Amino acid sequence: MRTEQGSTLLSLRNSHGFLTTNADLVPSVVKTGAYKQLTNLIVDVDTHAADQRGNELAAQSATRRQRNLREILMKDHMAPIARIARANLPVSDETEPLKMPKGNISTARLVGFADGMANAAARYTAVFVEAGLPEDFVAQLKAASAAMLNAISDRAQNRGSRGGATKGLKVKLGHGRRLVRVLDAFVKTALKDDPAMLANWAIVQRVQLLPGRQAPSKTPVTAAPPASTELPSVPALPASVAAK
Repeated sequence: MRTEQGSTLLSLRNSHGFLTTNADLVPSVVKTGAYKQLTNLIVDVDTHAADQRGNELAAQSATRRQRNLREILMKDHMAPIARIARANLPVSDETEPLKMPKGNISTARLVGFADGMANAAARYTAVFVEAGLPEDFVAQLKAASAAMLNAISDRAQNRGSRGGATKGLKVKLGHGRRLVRVLDAFVKTALKDDPAMLANWAIVQRVQLLPGRQAPSKTPVTAAPPASTELPSVPALPASVAAK
């Protein structure tokens, strides 16, 4: 949850808490539909906030899993096939897909390389098995590629769900502030003879920014005047002194 969203949620909680705590002073206010809507809205906001955080953590976990599966795919499955092919198979168009991809390629391209390697290696199963790979090495390679692809899909789904929760959170918080403004009118009427409580309410329902990163100062910096390159003038000596 962003800092400004956290500040808004805190103001909604404070407003609701004030009305609940002082229900005996504002009995008509806590019976309004606006108060009941605010009560339910805070529950909904908590749900959106939990979904947002949960999906954020899940997306981070999927990213770590994808990186780990990528390493397993390349080191444990593709690299042994490439080395055996280089040592035991002639160079040809049919064996070209059995080489390791060069550079830090994208995950999508890596999946393509892995699938191409699996299809090419299947033609030489006996060579690879004799060299030491398990009989189902092609199936294992394809499974490792699919696992990495699934981790990417999971990350995309988590990010999408997080975006939905963030949007829902923004909408709910905006509605909550409008409800507080409605309740503000009722409270001012109910507490018109109690200036102390009115002042308390004014502070409680205000959105107060939580501690966060300070905005950079916009105070202009005055540049120092450039240093003079001229030598200071020396007063001329009196004629009587100069003659000596």
